[in-house]
Amino acid sequence: MGYKTLLLTFLRPYSAVVFTDNPYVGILIVGMTLLNPSVALSGVIALGFAVGFSLLIGFRAALTQSFYLYNPLLVGMGVGYLFSLSWGSVLLIAIASVFTFILSFILNRFLSPSKIPVLSLPFSMVTILVYFASLQYSGLLSSLVQHQYPNETLLPAILIPFLNALGTIFFLPMSGAGLIIFMILLYTSRIMAIMALVGFYFGIMIHSIWIGSRMEAFADPYAFNYLLVAVSLCGIFLLPTLKNFVLALMGVAVSVLLTDALSVFLGYYSLPVLTFPFALTVIAFLFMLSVIDYPEFNHFMKATPEASLSHYLSTLFRFGKITTKISPPFSGTWRVYQGFNGEWTHKANYQYAYDFIKTVEGKSYQGEGKYPKDYYAFGESVLSPVSGYVVDMRHDLVDNPIGENDRVNNWGNYLIIRSDAGFFVEISHLMQYSIKVAIGDYVVVNSILANCGNSGYSPQPHIHVQVQEVGFIGGFTKEFCFSDYLQGGKLHLNGLPDHNEAITSLINDKSIASRFIFILDDAFTYEVFEDDLKIKEVTFKVKMDNNGEFYLHDEHLNRLYFYNDAKQFYFYHYQGKASPLKWLFIVAPRLPFIGGQTLEFTDYLPVYLVKTPWQRWGIELVSTLQKSFYKIGCSYRFDGITLTSHYGTVSLKPSQKGFETIQYNHTQLRRIL
Repeated sequence: MGYKTLLLTFLRPYSAVVFTDNPYVGILIVGMTLLNPSVALSGVIALGFAVGFSLLIGFRAALTQSFYLYNPLLVGMGVGYLFSLSWGSVLLIAIASVFTFILSFILNRFLSPSKIPVLSLPFSMVTILVYFASLQYSGLLSSLVQHQYPNETLLPAILIPFLNALGTIFFLPMSGAGLIIFMILLYTSRIMAIMALVGFYFGIMIHSIWIGSRMEAFADPYAFNYLLVAVSLCGIFLLPTLKNFVLALMGVAVSVLLTDALSVFLGYYSLPVLTFPFALTVIAFLFMLSVIDYPEFNHFMKATPEASLSHYLSTLFRFGKITTKISPPFSGTWRVYQGFNGEWTHKANYQYAYDFIKTVEGKSYQGEGKYPKDYYAFGESVLSPVSGYVVDMRHDLVDNPIGENDRVNNWGNYLIIRSDAGFFVEISHLMQYSIKVAIGDYVVVNSILANCGNSGYSPQPHIHVQVQEVGFIGGFTKEFCFSDYLQGGKLHLNGLPDHNEAITSLINDKSIASRFIFILDDAFTYEVFEDDLKIKEVTFKVKMDNNGEFYLHDEHLNRLYFYNDAKQFYFYHYQGKASPLKWLFIVAPRLPFIGGQTLEFTDYLPVYLVKTPWQRWGIELVSTLQKSFYKIGCSYRFDGITLTSHYGTVSLKPSQKGFETIQYNHTQLRRIL
């Protein structure tokens, strides 16, 4: 292990305690702990034994996961807070830190399948055991530390209890240490700083109501649990939204109850409560929310709550809240006969389904509409909405005469396809003997499956489509949306048309799609012109990170992440400073593989791309209360060759990968290689 790697390994757990991974924060906290040398040295010793144990057993992966190290660190600090350093206390720290490491592993194995963090539960459990055992260690009891902290009166009296609580997290119950931690929180994340304040004072208010004394509530040495709960439940493990703000306050109230209950129980043995209330409260909330698949769980945890919220809102507005997406099961223009929770059917467990009919001048049939063949939908091709394997089908049922329904075989003739994404799509009411595939066949999006019929419970020929979790007929439906369709000349992405709306399906243009099949080390070189004056050349290269995600990379190490989902090419994350790559994201955030017509669509750019840092901070803060405040839309127009918006223009060239030109402000990039 190199010197730098070892240093970062030791710094990471310090910063992780305050929910960040900044090594400079770690250095600052290490320096702060020197306010109590016994605590500082005991923490370093505990870390050393934990790292050494990890290397001894060959479990190096633990060194990149903070909870394996910050729990032993806190245990060491806890021992150093109680006893002055001696050979006996060092031996105790060694044993306790190794056991904490092992206990962290065990708890993680139990909790990680439910995506629940270990938090500081191992620290609290082992420290309590150590304090219990120390009651018998006469050799250690003689080295008990008597703590004396200065009476700090320079700060407003109302802030001192809060700052003391922050300092207590590192066994430094003094407002000076707390002020350092608060400044770290404020610098790292305004949301974390606000939630720490709100959580602490809300907990104090609840506690003072119950015990009848505000002074006693402020004097509670374990009030730091309140602020840890608030930050965790509204910013770290849950997204910082208004709904989670309410959940965080509920969690704080629960932690007040747990703190008081544990104070009575553990106080009987003169033992501290530590972070038990925080860990138990947060784990309980997260376990329940994980099981019910709570939508505002922070599944993609970023460096700060602001970054997590930005990622969530950008994904929500750009790609929709519904993750299950299918293509319309037809070609041409069809009308919605019934949508979700329809007027006649599509109810309860079967509510997520769509029915489509064909109309001409507002009518679905010609003549008097007495026979199925009079209906424009009858006999039309039904296309596959997904790529996947056919797993079930039926094709022998007759098409009902108009006015009659088969109430025994409600679904009529049908097909069920297991998509490559794992869900199942069922298409019903197909024409008798019209199915053109067999069970086990692999089909691709927009391939012809069958013809529209009038079998089963069907008032008129139509296509019924639904998504379900199981591969047999009658399965409960699952919410979905349509990946793309044209309506009123505008391209809709990841949407759901309303009742009676007519939509047109889109067929991919393979010539456009082929220009965006990028492979590793593809390079694109451009001449850069400012007001038609060449100033330099830039080269973008295709690279892949450790997570298997592809990005364009320039000589300044800026990264522009992209994805090709076979229907469109899009950028989804930029990492770096101002550069032509950043502008490429802005002027061409996505490019649909559709040619032969002019399309208009709206995309919603991440705030960090188009706003100044101060504007971004304000927008992110307000977006915690009102998500739509983050929604910054831009209209784009694509004719198959040129993509245009008020930000700029990009153009394509036949038979050449990537973009031919990129233009923004007074700058133009012209492809030369």
